[in-house]
Amino acid sequence: MRLRNKLSYIALGGLLMLIGMLASSVFMPSLFAQRDKFGDIECTSLTVVDGGDVIILGKDGKLGAVLSVNEHGGIVSISGKDGKSGAWLGVYEHGGDLAAYDRFGKIRAQLGVTEHGGIVTVFGKGEGKAGMGINEYGNGAVSTWDKNGYRQ
Repeated sequence: MRLRNKLSYIALGGLLMLIGMLASSVFMPSLFAQRDKFGDIECTSLTVVDGGDVIILGKDGKLGAVLSVNEHGGIVSISGKDGKSGAWLGVYEHGGDLAAYDRFGKIRAQLGVTEHGGIVTVFGKGEGKAGMGINEYGNGAVSTWDKNGYRQ
């Protein structure tokens, strides 16, 4: 074969490769985009590394739940159908904490652990709240606060 014919075949091959790359960049992402939707998934273990979260969305695409980890341990946050937080279960420095939120995302009840022992706190629509727990002396304590934040 003559050199000119060889160069023509090389040029044609390069052109076909270029067309193939362009076609794959246009059509392939849509093929792969469909792969990230699965039906039911069943497994015996799910490991998420590097501080990642497991995010669960509802059928409408709104946030349903989040499983994550903080410096003290695991966290589960559950949202209502409006996408606002409905409950939170997690770990702080002294132990577990459970909190319930109203439909506006404001905390209304909390059960947790402090350095002295357990504590239960309920919150009103204003700033009023009531708490029951164990004080620094190991004794039970009940406290209330009015809407202005003053202890009663």
